[in-house]
Amino acid sequence: MQSYEWILFDADNTLLDFDEAELFALSHTLKEKSIPYTSSLHQTYKVINHQCWSAFENGKMTKSELRWKRFELFLSAIGRSDVSPKSFEEQYLGRLSEAGFMIEGSQNLLEDLQGTYRLAIVTNGLKEVQRPRFRQAGIYDLFDTIIVSDEIGFAKPSQDFFQYTFEQINFPEKKKVVIVGDNLNSDIKGGNNYGISTCWYNYRQKENDTEIQPKYEVKNMDELRSLFLV
Repeated sequence: MQSYEWILFDADNTLLDFDEAELFALSHTLKEKSIPYTSSLHQTYKVINHQCWSAFENGKMTKSELRWKRFELFLSAIGRSDVSPKSFEEQYLGRLSEAGFMIEGSQNLLEDLQGTYRLAIVTNGLKEVQRPRFRQAGIYDLFDTIIVSDEIGFAKPSQDFFQYTFEQINFPEKKKVVIVGDNLNSDIKGGNNYGISTCWYNYRQKENDTEIQPKYEVKNMDELRSLFLV
């Protein structure tokens, strides 16, 4: 396998279990708003949240809109327009910042990669949410640098995001850098377009029906370990 110096890791659903974090944050926020949690409500939120993040990543929604618009749409969809989207947002993000749940095996992998590779987190997320989660998960100090889209004004797959990242890691040769992530658009397309190697962490074992092709594809932490550690 090609020799790399840097591994850029996406955060959510690559290292951290965002599905569990979202369940934790949403169920607690609904309870605090006296709205009974149901799986159907959660599914409604997931669909709306995904649509809003996709719009943001494709430049069709601003960061400030993203913060509250998804909750306005969600509350409207469940017939609770009487609840303030801004209030719901504040409580949800507060709960989410507490949810540093790791994907099983990911912390051990990071610890084993240290010393052999330089490591970075590159995440499309909100600063008041992501950095507290990394600290709570106990992985904050395992990385040479952490790039959060909310802090720099660019999001993956934007080339500006990757250019900023390379500035922070002192412009290594692109052939010495690989990005690992679960999102074909933001992680793999973004990495491909910037000219670095890409590894699709396809833990959900989805069919790739797009034109986006990663250099590597792995389905679990054991396969990821085998890719980078002999």
